[in-house]
Amino acid sequence: MRTGSEVAEGTAAESAVVAAFPDIAVCVAVPIGGGRRDLLLTLRADADPNAAWDEAVRTVVSAAEVRVVTDEWLVRDFGGRVDVDATRQRHRDFLAGAWLPGLGPGSRPEPLPCQRIRVTFAGADSGRAALTWGQRDIWVTMVRQRNWLPQGGRRPLAPGTRVEDIAAELTYLHSRYQSMRTRLVFDGVHDGAVEDAPGGKVRQSVASAGETFLDVYDTPPGQDPDALAARVEAVYRHRPYDLRAEWPIRMAVVRSGGVCQHLVVIMHHLALDAGGAAVMIREVAAGEDREPAGMQPLEQARWQASEAGLRHEDRTLRYFAKSLERLAAGPPPALRPGPRRLRHWSGRLVSPALAAAVATIAARRAVDESVVLTTATAIAFARLADTDRVLIRPRVGNRFRSALADVVCFAAQSGLLVLELGDTGFDEALDRARGASLAAVKNAYFDPEALAAMLDRFAVDHGRGPEVAMYFNDRHAAEPGVDYATTAAPSPRGPQRTRGGSTSAFGWLDRRPDPAEPLSVTIDDADGALAVSVHFDTCAIAPEVAEELTWGVEQAALEAAADGSASTGVQLRSGF
Repeated sequence: MRTGSEVAEGTAAESAVVAAFPDIAVCVAVPIGGGRRDLLLTLRADADPNAAWDEAVRTVVSAAEVRVVTDEWLVRDFGGRVDVDATRQRHRDFLAGAWLPGLGPGSRPEPLPCQRIRVTFAGADSGRAALTWGQRDIWVTMVRQRNWLPQGGRRPLAPGTRVEDIAAELTYLHSRYQSMRTRLVFDGVHDGAVEDAPGGKVRQSVASAGETFLDVYDTPPGQDPDALAARVEAVYRHRPYDLRAEWPIRMAVVRSGGVCQHLVVIMHHLALDAGGAAVMIREVAAGEDREPAGMQPLEQARWQASEAGLRHEDRTLRYFAKSLERLAAGPPPALRPGPRRLRHWSGRLVSPALAAAVATIAARRAVDESVVLTTATAIAFARLADTDRVLIRPRVGNRFRSALADVVCFAAQSGLLVLELGDTGFDEALDRARGASLAAVKNAYFDPEALAAMLDRFAVDHGRGPEVAMYFNDRHAAEPGVDYATTAAPSPRGPQRTRGGSTSAFGWLDRRPDPAEPLSVTIDDADGALAVSVHFDTCAIAPEVAEELTWGVEQAALEAAADGSASTGVQLRSGF
């Protein structure tokens, strides 16, 4: 509980901020321990949410963090007044990773369903256990990025589909898959200060039975049902998630003239990854009624805590330790930062030339295209960062493991590889990347907390952190996931840039204040081309440097396709 002095100080700070800034509608001070407090601000409708509110507010009161939030952060009583104590508890839940905001602008006013159909379900297994390694990996990412990472979208329904058919499908999903009956249980989220975030001990809780709702929306006469479905999707994406109370699926049917036209399905990312989505789609289409195959999440948690699981983890940690020793032997990357007011940016290069070059190299060297893309991306990074070795965190689906191949869950993890490129030719670099990628995939099933502790020790032992770790997710040519349209599909902001008459084009996608990784590179198919997307923190990498990285991937691949024996241009460095 808060002390009397904390209450008085919080009330005084709130009053001072609202009095000093007419554009601030509500200010809530939240004690977070150690004499510190966060300030939550909601703004009046005509105020600029991207203005430097943190700097302005700190001229009036002190705060650990000043956060401009949407109205969904506030808890109101039946009279519409802000319940300050409940709002403070919600912020503590947010810091603990129990309650997370969504993404996107939503839709105002929100469309209202004409009907909410109660859907009951029951499954074969239930219980509580620690989070699996895959669940913890994505949950920590959700907490770090401050949202529940919405998945899914909307799609047209086959003629003759009835509301009852969709309700039956919703029952099937919850009943068949443990991950769809999973909520989180937290120990240590109290009505008081949160000392650590994510705080307390978090566990998965799989229910034996429960109920949820299918929303039904009727399109007004003369309006487009797809437009209504897009609004419903935007609302689902924007709404916060209480991971302790809500089921993972939000589902709606949109009708027009009484006929079911569109399905909207949104899930939080803790429920499943792309591999799990592919399994789910396949089994729903087939009406699969055999017992789910593979090691389900509760069993995964038990195995990971067993002697066999601990032996596996020990082997993986030894691999990480050797990789970090090789990283420490080289120079840290020197990437120029370029802080911006909206700190976290995304951009994308769409390159037909890259697709052709990658295919040429893969055929010539008889390697997977993912290895070629890993190599080209590492070379581009090393050239920019003036280093001879690159730390990469590749996203590994882990579906090659027989126990996880057909399980609807989150099993993907960000592995670790260090690729040494000094004084190599392209083909030699490719050979090294092939071996390093294989080892990274083999060792990408692990306790993420153990790796985080190892990286902390690396920083202490070597007087430096591992600097910018490049997260790398090659999604091109992957098994199709959920075939949905989505309001979240990014589109370039402003004109796209080309170079030297090339058909390749780069454009900026998104800028926002909420955290992303320091650097993440994603590869996708793009209608005969490859799309190289960068998501980055401008305090770590300047936007122009991040753009140059995408062009550098294309350039490295073009050079390698022309002459595999040519030098990568990365010099061997020593003395570090």
